[in-house]
Amino acid sequence: MDYVLPNRKAFADSITRIFLKYRKEDRDPLSEDKDVDLCLGQQTSKELFPYQKLIRDYMMIETPYRGILLYHGLGSGKTCSSIAIGESLVTKQRVVVMTPASLAANYRGEFATCPLFYEQHWSSKQLTDDNRAEAIALGISQEFMEKHGKYYVTAMNKEANFLKLPKTDQDMIRDQVTESLTKRFEFINYNGLSRAAVEKLLPEDAPNPFDDSVVIIDEVHNFISRIAKKDGGAITPVYNAIYRAKKCKVVVLSGTPIINKPNEIAYLMNLIRGPIERITIPFKTMQGWDEAKMSATLKAMRDVDTVEFNAVKKVVMVTRNPPQFSTVYNNTGERVAVQYKKDMQFVPVPSDWVASIKSKFDSDNGTDIAVERVTFEELECLPTKMEEFSDQFLDGLSIKNPLLFQRRIQGLVSYFKGADERLLPRRVEDEKMMEKVPMSLEQFNRYLETRNEEMKGNKPRVNPLADDMKNFRVKSRLVSNFCIPKELMKPEGEEEDEDHVPDKSDILARLKAEPEKYLSKKGLEIYGPKMLRLLNNLDIGEGAEWRNQFVYSQYRSLEGLGVLAAILEANGWQAYKIVNKNNQWVEGDMDSNKPAFAFYTGEEKEEEREFFRQIFNNKYDSKFPESLKTSIKARGKKLLCLLMASSSGAEGITLLNVRNVHIMEPHWTPARHDQVIGRAIRICSHASLPLEERTVRVSFYLSVFSDKEAKSSEGANVVRVRRADTAKKRYEGSAVDVFMSTDEYLYEASYEKDLVNKKISVLLKQSAVDCEIHRKLHSREKPVLSCMRFDSTVTGEDLAFKPSVKTDETDSSYLRNMDRKHRRLQQVLVKGIKFLYDLDSQELFYPSAFSDNQRLIRVGVRESDTKIRYVLSW
Repeated sequence: MDYVLPNRKAFADSITRIFLKYRKEDRDPLSEDKDVDLCLGQQTSKELFPYQKLIRDYMMIETPYRGILLYHGLGSGKTCSSIAIGESLVTKQRVVVMTPASLAANYRGEFATCPLFYEQHWSSKQLTDDNRAEAIALGISQEFMEKHGKYYVTAMNKEANFLKLPKTDQDMIRDQVTESLTKRFEFINYNGLSRAAVEKLLPEDAPNPFDDSVVIIDEVHNFISRIAKKDGGAITPVYNAIYRAKKCKVVVLSGTPIINKPNEIAYLMNLIRGPIERITIPFKTMQGWDEAKMSATLKAMRDVDTVEFNAVKKVVMVTRNPPQFSTVYNNTGERVAVQYKKDMQFVPVPSDWVASIKSKFDSDNGTDIAVERVTFEELECLPTKMEEFSDQFLDGLSIKNPLLFQRRIQGLVSYFKGADERLLPRRVEDEKMMEKVPMSLEQFNRYLETRNEEMKGNKPRVNPLADDMKNFRVKSRLVSNFCIPKELMKPEGEEEDEDHVPDKSDILARLKAEPEKYLSKKGLEIYGPKMLRLLNNLDIGEGAEWRNQFVYSQYRSLEGLGVLAAILEANGWQAYKIVNKNNQWVEGDMDSNKPAFAFYTGEEKEEEREFFRQIFNNKYDSKFPESLKTSIKARGKKLLCLLMASSSGAEGITLLNVRNVHIMEPHWTPARHDQVIGRAIRICSHASLPLEERTVRVSFYLSVFSDKEAKSSEGANVVRVRRADTAKKRYEGSAVDVFMSTDEYLYEASYEKDLVNKKISVLLKQSAVDCEIHRKLHSREKPVLSCMRFDSTVTGEDLAFKPSVKTDETDSSYLRNMDRKHRRLQQVLVKGIKFLYDLDSQELFYPSAFSDNQRLIRVGVRESDTKIRYVLSW
């Protein structure tokens, strides 16, 4: 099979032609019955979905494509897709899976449920001394072989037969595949890598462990966000090793490719693309400077990709095809594609390669190559430094040079929207989404004191797109939640940041000792109006049937979930209790007439925390203690209806039947909000509720200034604080200068990041390798996706982008130099199929792509009145 490299304009249409067989026709959601309960009919798929087969085939060893971002939505089976890619390559390459520690077990669990075996023709082999080595090579353990006395193999080009086999054989095949993959997939928990562990993984002077391998990175946005920080952390050497790995396939998974700074996407795209390796060839002598002649010599070499010249410095710059990929030429000698050649020799050292071509090149061009002065560069696909990225692609909160961005990431992204939206609960959006709570006078004055102190040590303002806001305004964030009474305050001491708030348990105990004064609704009017609003909403949301609710705060401390728990206990709620009596877990002593809450943070024991989650969900796994289940059942009702989480519960857990999500304070990254909401809005997460009750209301709580406070000249340092904290507020629709509280400022920062990141996300979707193939499926996305395409008449030599981003064309230059062609198009029928026909060039085009987004995809050419030569399989 011939393939076009992604740095060519012909790439997109070529991929569409190759993989059009995987097009999935979308049902029209507007014509579907909204009252149908799809969750009732949900069944495990018996085969990979077409979009999964597409990316599996795209990443085969015989393709020149190094990597892919699986930008696939909720319920699309990203993990299974990556397993399918790894499984297809596991006999040829080592497979390394990198995940957060908390998700490793989930990933392994997919081995048994991912439908890898349905599409194969299976036959069993009795184990003998002669074939034992074959079984071991397949990753089958000695234990499995001894237990069953046989193993299973697949046969190419034979009809799939898995579903026709006896159940005993099906179960054994599942076990064999699961065991084989578990053994052959190596796991690395990237969020637990210490410097010592990295040094062990990457010993000095040892070969790169990621060479000749498949690297799969789950939740890659978490991996990249660590790399994009100023110091990069301990895992930077791991990133660099994957980036530079030879003959490596990179598969990364994310539904949110950017979670903080926009330049994270540059780190991600570079990791997938790998370095663009450019060799610069100087000369000792030359008879003349004939670029056409030199270009012809180099392009005739089957491992050469691009050729550039610098006539001033008298050097030639060359990039090469991926290893073992040979250039394919048409009948007229033009480059059209590349093809995998297993036995093709690749010379890795640039100077050695130049030495190998010196004789031929010098003979053809009358030159004398200076091999000893050959240089080598590793060019980035996109600039990773924030300043350079901003200069190239950002204009305030807008994107500039979007075409340049898309051209350079061509071939690196697969986008699939995700599961049918009818499988998800509906999000209720109304005025309750934004709970803007005016501060009390006591809180406002304390806020001014706190902000004045903060301003002495922090920059009054930051650039939300570029600066690290982890430690930004932490103290005023806490005051915005709850204002500790002055008589209970401790002297200033420990520094506070997002991950560390000093212990204030003694203050909490004193608050609890006088609940009527501090924790009652009357007390909250003074010390915590935001908490009062949250309490009232929790009481309303609970309802008579004690509906499930979820509260998120960045802080487990006093001013966060700590004081909320005390407030709840003082106002008709109770803490949920479980106890271990004689190694038997049971419910603790509680009032059956009070709703209960529990924590899901980093301070609880992991086992107990998971028990709380399952009790909250009213769904138990096989490891859940029977004694505890019996104890809950004996009570006759479920008490636990409120789960309160910090960052430990923001990602990686599934909650069921949540009707209300309460986000106590805004976070400075929009992805954190999405992660929290995503705990409650899951595929069929509300299946046990009636259709009309499958809704989720999300509320954000912001402490703001009252109109009087915003204009007040009374209060310590109010003028100074107002001057420093007046900034553009865009999140309500119009950019006006407003005196904003810390909560508002953080929400605004998150909003601005979200604006930019969503615009970048659209560019990712539009440049996806499968954009045109899934065009109908995504036709109702907002904004409308217009798949990136080049003119239908491009040749195999036409470059989509240059090796160096620094010398690549800006959009204004690119559009100015673009050839524009007028076509006379007519709709025709050929054997009952509609086409667009160019009356002048005799070309036939695919009509739907043109009607949707004015793109021309060439199907064929009319060669005579009776003959059409098709270039696109139909």
